[in-house]
Formats: sequence, structure tokens, C-alpha cells
Amino acid sequence: MASTRGLARLGMLAVGLGVGAAVAHSPVASADPFSFDPNDIAISFDGHTLFHEGNATADTTTGDYSLAIADGNGAGAFAYGTDGSAFADGSDANAISAGGTGDVAVADGTEAVAWAGGQDSDTNADDDTAIDIGNNASTGIRDGAFAGNSDDDGGTDGGTGSDDTAIDIGNNTEDGSLYGYSGAFAGAGGLLPGGSGDGNNDTAIDVGNNSGNFDGSFAQDGNGNYASESGSITGTDDEIYAGIGNDNTAVGDTSYNASLDGVYALEGNDNYASVLGPDNSYALAGYGDSNIAYVLDPFGSTTSGADADGFNSDLAAVLFTDGTANAGIANDVYDILTAFGPLSGTF
Repeated sequence: MASTRGLARLGMLAVGLGVGAAVAHSPVASADPFSFDPNDIAISFDGHTLFHEGNATADTTTGDYSLAIADGNGAGAFAYGTDGSAFADGSDANAISAGGTGDVAVADGTEAVAWAGGQDSDTNADDDTAIDIGNNASTGIRDGAFAGNSDDDGGTDGGTGSDDTAIDIGNNTEDGSLYGYSGAFAGAGGLLPGGSGDGNNDTAIDVGNNSGNFDGSFAQDGNGNYASESGSITGTDDEIYAGIGNDNTAVGDTSYNASLDGVYALEGNDNYASVLGPDNSYALAGYGDSNIAYVLDPFGSTTSGADADGFNSDLAAVLFTDGTANAGIANDVYDILTAFGPLSGTF
């Protein structure tokens, strides 16, 4: 995994080539100096090629004051929005920012992929940030980090997104035969197949390796959603998903090696789902409003689960034991499972 200091070095080179104005209009990113490839560099600012050496590509549009820097064999950086930035560092890395104002894409690693905003023909996909740091060695269909509109990952539902942030840190090593989604996706629902709807101010953070389909951490289709994941994702149906509503949160720290769904907070507003426990554990909060479901069993060895769905203001929790809690029979119900036994009631 590379750091971000090498791209800072490229930024200094850009300044030396007379692009002080670019620094004024665009944020500075960086990468590990040991990954710096002096034979493959391309720098573009405001539609002008400032430097090009070897097999790297950088492109911007005149009048947008955007900056694109690519370093590495086959690396590509493309900034087509206004005051946008795209930094690609690594062999075949690709960073794209387009479709709005202030979008930032950073792809740092071999075959890293980061796309922020939307297509270059879009508008109002503003202030989206996509960062992929790590090597992608898969043959699957996605990887990387995508933030903003549906069409920046091929979606056709027309969903839009602004102020979204998707960060994927770690090597994506999915099994290509499973066509994994990988990465972290934040914004419009159509960033993933079958999804729809707009998404603003969404955040998805995935830290770890992926090796199956779905994978990752998705915060989509709604506003103010947050989904996170830390650790290795090794299963086939893992989706730490927050969305299809507003202000939903899903935080998972577990891995999957079976076809179990991950951690969900969805289909409503202000739902919270979290797992800190054994592999293949799950939590589901949603299909109503203000539901909470979580598993807290970091030293456990058996799959556990918590459901709080279908109604409003329910709590389901499994604490330091193995088992399942369910609080989805009415409003204002709690169901808590502990080593001392179950606790159930109403608020």
C-alpha cells in the first residue's frame, strides 16, 4: 500500500512548471516517493498539458481550472469538472473527477480506481471525494472508490449525489469468478446494480481486503448516511449498507466466509446497525425509523445476530454472548440478550 507523499512530489513538479494557479484552485495530494516513476508522468491544468513523459495520461478542460496528475505506467488522471482534482499514482491507476465543482479523486496503487462526481457531461455533482489507496489485483467488474452520481459507475437510473465521500484503503483481491463489487460506494443508489435514487452527504469507508461479490461498504440512496467496515471481507454477500433513507448508520467489524448478509441500516430514517463480533455475525436495523440493532461480542466464536426492523424505535442487542435478539414486533420494544439471559420489554 502506498502513502500519499509521492503525489505531493508531483505537485511540486507542477509548481515548478508554472502551475501556481493550479495549486490555488485545487487541493494537494501525495504518494510514497518510492513509488514515483520518473519515466511515466503526465500533468494537465486547465486544458493545457504541462508535462508528459512516457505512458501516463492526464487531461483537463479549458476554463475549469482543474488539475490532473498521473504517475505510473498506464496511469490516467482526468479532471473534467470545475476546480476539480484527479491524482493517479501507480501502474494502471485511474482517477476521475467530473460532473460538478470541487470534486477530488485519488487513486494510489496498482490498478487503483477512484471516481468522484459523475460523467463529464453531468452538472451539480459537487464536492464529491473518492480515494482508493491500495493495489487492486482482481479480474472482477469494479474495485476502488466511487462517490457521487449513478453514472460514474455505469448506473442508468439517473441518480445524483453531492458532498459524498467514498474511501477504500487496502488491497482488493476479489475472486474474479464472483464478479465482486469491492470498494466503498457513496451517493446515488444506482452506483450498485439494481439501486436507484439520489444520495447526498453520504460517506462509505472500507478498510481491508475484499475477495467476493458485493463486498465493501455502501452508503447510498438517501442523505446523510454513513457505512463503514474494517477488516477482511471474504464472503459472497457482504454489504455493510446504510441508505434507502436518511441519516442511517451501519458500522461493521467482522468478516464473512459464508453467504450471510452483513450489517444493514436501511429502509427508513435514523436507523443504526453495528457488529463487533465473530465472523458471519449480522445486524439489521430498518424498515422503520429510529431502530437500533447491534452485536457486541468481540471475543465470541459463534455467529450472532440482532434484528430491529419493521416498526419504529426498537432496540435489539446481543452483548458478550452468542445468540440472536429480535425486537421487531411493535413500536418501542427492546430485546437484549446477555450472558445472564434475555431481557425484553417496552420503553
